[in-house]
Amino acid sequence: MKAVRRGLEVVFGWISVWLKCSLTSLWRALSAADIWIVWPGTRGPCKSELEEWKTNEALRHYHRPADESSVTVQTRTHIFHVDLFRLSECSEYFRALSQSGMRETSESLVQLDHVSSSVFYHFLEFSFHNRFIVPVKELDAHIQLSSYLLAETFLSECLSVLEGELSPDNCCSYLSLAQEICCEQLKRTVFAYMSRNMLEMPHLVTYANPLGLSGEEKDEIVRLRMEGRQHLCSLRKENLTSWNDSETESARHVFTLEGSEESGSWHPVTELPFRADKWCFTTVVLYNYLYIIGGYRQRVRRGWEFKMASFRFNPFTGTWACTAPLMKHRRHFSAVACEGCIYAVGGWYLDSLITPDSNTTLYTAVERYDPWEGRWRFVSSLPLTDFQFTMSLSHDIPLTTSHGHCLYVLGSIQRTGEKLLLQYNTKHDSWSELLPTLTRADADLPALYFLGATDRLIVIGGNNSESVVTSFCVQSRRWEQVRTAEKVAFAGQGTLAGDQALLMPSIQHNTIIRMDLQTLSTRDLPPLPIATRYEAIFYLCF
Repeated sequence: MKAVRRGLEVVFGWISVWLKCSLTSLWRALSAADIWIVWPGTRGPCKSELEEWKTNEALRHYHRPADESSVTVQTRTHIFHVDLFRLSECSEYFRALSQSGMRETSESLVQLDHVSSSVFYHFLEFSFHNRFIVPVKELDAHIQLSSYLLAETFLSECLSVLEGELSPDNCCSYLSLAQEICCEQLKRTVFAYMSRNMLEMPHLVTYANPLGLSGEEKDEIVRLRMEGRQHLCSLRKENLTSWNDSETESARHVFTLEGSEESGSWHPVTELPFRADKWCFTTVVLYNYLYIIGGYRQRVRRGWEFKMASFRFNPFTGTWACTAPLMKHRRHFSAVACEGCIYAVGGWYLDSLITPDSNTTLYTAVERYDPWEGRWRFVSSLPLTDFQFTMSLSHDIPLTTSHGHCLYVLGSIQRTGEKLLLQYNTKHDSWSELLPTLTRADADLPALYFLGATDRLIVIGGNNSESVVTSFCVQSRRWEQVRTAEKVAFAGQGTLAGDQALLMPSIQHNTIIRMDLQTLSTRDLPPLPIATRYEAIFYLCF
């Protein structure tokens, strides 16, 4: 019996030793990959274990025994013994050193006594064991070392971590560091962060900024916001149904088309930043931010009123921010971005839910919004003193566009039915008429749907039997050929896809229509998840 017990003890002893060795090997492998598994009721490596290298010289050896390529590296407080050839694969500094005939190579001694020993140790752990154990609060020192040693992989890993740690509070110091050590990669990382949050911290990006950014650097930050894949988006810009309509809740979203225009599908990106059943907004995209400007209905003591509101959506962060509302209570107005500002033109009184008619008075006051200052100002009013002019009598079909430093407004002279283009010069704050007008004899165009700008001004309208497309050349001051196409009753706010096509909602087709501006052929995009009523179509990059 004793012999059996003794035999079992031996067997279990060997099993215990085998398990211990296996677990030790597994722990070392996981440690080398910087993967820490913490079992319930246990803990990961403590600070003393991570800093054991400071007192254990064996942990500062990064080479095989009798390795001829071994060199001694003297840092600020500690000495490391390192395989120079392996290190030269991770650092251009050490690669150049290994190929030179300098004294450091012949004597196998590299003096880096100005380098922090802890930082160098973390660099070696990453380079030899793929362990990234850099404390977040010391990222700047590690970035500085990796830039000095031209260690691209280690620098990339540091910058990858930094991307998630940048904030308005520390981006200034990191940008200063990038300028101090001439690290272009760090500068690009900070610029990318600033571009994604550009208008959330305008005091850092404007020309009168504390960082001393040049005009070219600010332009680079703006340009970075435009990078990425364009997404076609849609939102219901005007909703007149009540909460009793089951679709109202679904309509409170911005949708984006995922997949192709032929077989893709629409998915919600974000919810509108207010709670209301009735709203009226005009949309405009500036610096790859979506602005919705107008108002929504809210209950007050004696009934209901429309609350003026304006919001800005950042597609990179998925967040909304309140911005300054218009000074005029506008609805059914046009808004357009030009030269870094937003201009609000036309429209009628916000609180009225009655459909405008020929007797409705058009606002002539024009407002300009500066996104850096976050405020609206009045500029020169529409020059409509000697005739009655209307921009739109339907549900907010914007008839304003921009090209270069000028705005262009299209409308009808009510007495004659002529179509007149007005030009606003943002540099001179002045309006002028672009003659000749487009007369009824030129085109049967009682309804106007769209005004856009490519190398010319694109005008799309229609009558009872067909759609009408024409254009106006600003340089030659001439209306070009008037063409007709199959009738499509457009409604809402469309956008140009490059200079080849128009994308615009159609209540008649209950979807978005793509019109080829060369052939005037049309095709339907995949249906929206809500009924098409008064949508705005636009592009955002994210």
